[in-house]
Amino acid sequence: MIKIIETDIVIDFLRGKDQKINEKINELINQGVDLRITQITICELWYGVYRLKSKKKQISEGKKLNKFILNFPEILTLDNDSSKIYGEICAELDNKGLRVPQFDLLNASIAIANKVILITRDKHHFSRINDLSEFDFLELWLSADSN
Repeated sequence: MIKIIETDIVIDFLRGKDQKINEKINELINQGVDLRITQITICELWYGVYRLKSKKKQISEGKKLNKFILNFPEILTLDNDSSKIYGEICAELDNKGLRVPQFDLLNASIAIANKVILITRDKHHFSRINDLSEFDFLELWLSADSN
């Protein structure tokens, strides 16, 4: 089984501040789940690295990120199907006045097109997208401070 870990989960994992995230990810790996990330998430992570004020910190975090990315031999990315899904759901959300961040919608579109689960903590945005999808792609993880 393939599951995508969305940007918020990856950030928490990389920061190592939430032991529950690390435990859940290790549990999935031990169960044989094929965890993936998307090219969109990689873009968001690199953006975070280059937003750091210190050049030294950018270099050290960039090295950590490169090492992390190497753990994923296959990165999921946009294709024609996910692009069509993106356009359809984006237009539908716009018509309802329910905009969501574009990166969230792009990640969701990749999950929907590939018919794989997307793991996130972002209930607010992804629930709106999931409601419009024929494929139930959403797996929500609660944050440590909401337990």
